[in-house]
Amino acid sequence: MDREIAASLALAYARSAQPLDPEMGWRREDVQIAFLAGMEALTVPRLLSLPEVARTLNVSASTIHDLVRHGELAFVHAGRGTVRKHLTFSADEIASFIRRNTQRTYYDPGPKTARYGTRKRAHELAVERATESGGGFMAHYEARLAAAKAKKK
Repeated sequence: MDREIAASLALAYARSAQPLDPEMGWRREDVQIAFLAGMEALTVPRLLSLPEVARTLNVSASTIHDLVRHGELAFVHAGRGTVRKHLTFSADEIASFIRRNTQRTYYDPGPKTARYGTRKRAHELAVERATESGGGFMAHYEARLAAAKAKKK
């Protein structure tokens, strides 16, 4: 039976394709090559199971479930269940997911954290305020006392 199917597939492919050398027509080698090419074109891609996809993406199965739930990964429902679906995935879909989520980060020579950034720390601001008017702490303290007394009056 398999030979009959293979022969009919080769014949169908030979009818739709051209021989390698049109002047010589179809030869045995041409039919064999056509059959192999036709079989490769007609093969159904193997679906990957959830654990295989998790291993491929190097994440847990629950992460794969989350990706499916949020619509980031398309799946093929391979079982009969409706509550606990048997998820299988196409290799093309996994490759597409990887392409969509591939990111390239560039080196930024700026500060790594806010602590080493250009913002001044609280004590640096306090020292700057105290020294910018030329007076020390006591001068600022007396100025604040005078402002508070003026408000009371």
